[in-house]
Amino acid sequence: MALVSNGLTTKAQDKQVNLHFDNSNTAIVVIEFQKTWTQKGNFLNRLIRKPLRENEIISKTKTFLDSARQKGYTIIHAPLILDKNNRAEYKKMPFMPKLMNAFTANTWKSEFEQGIKKDSDLVATGRTGFDACKGSNLQELVSGYDNILVAGFLTDQCVEATMKTLKSESYNCIMISDGTATTSKAKQRRVERRNTSMNTSELLIVMQ
Repeated sequence: MALVSNGLTTKAQDKQVNLHFDNSNTAIVVIEFQKTWTQKGNFLNRLIRKPLRENEIISKTKTFLDSARQKGYTIIHAPLILDKNNRAEYKKMPFMPKLMNAFTANTWKSEFEQGIKKDSDLVATGRTGFDACKGSNLQELVSGYDNILVAGFLTDQCVEATMKTLKSESYNCIMISDGTATTSKAKQRRVERRNTSMNTSELLIVMQ
């Protein structure tokens, strides 16, 4: 796609009709940017290792979030944490993460990727599903905002499921294309076609 004079692609420019991003109407939700996905040498990381490397997703997301913080944007993390000591909540967790022993509380698997979270950020708690809204206080934390920018993993599972719920509550959700990853380019493209998506460079142009 050719770049237009304001630095946005034609497609991205079309998406920005009637949109105005500032720190009073827009929040950023970061889903499962945890070492279970980002740390090399484990199974789930291997599933998305190629797009993480080729699209520089970790470094671009860190840079984007740092810029957003400087502009006063609210950043909300929505981790998945499996705590066997909390039996009532653990029973509600999805089967596959439990089978893989992923996102385990009090281990590196539940830790945030280094440098992705800062003290000023908020963290949603109580999450029990692939949809980061399920069981958590995420909707309470985004209350009052119009636009939600969404990053994280996997694009076609937790990210899209969360966006679907937020859209049903009339939030305008924008997926960060180079802040998300899944197991194939085809899956990534399908989700991008189904949802409004922009990359970090495009977003920083329109974020005041």
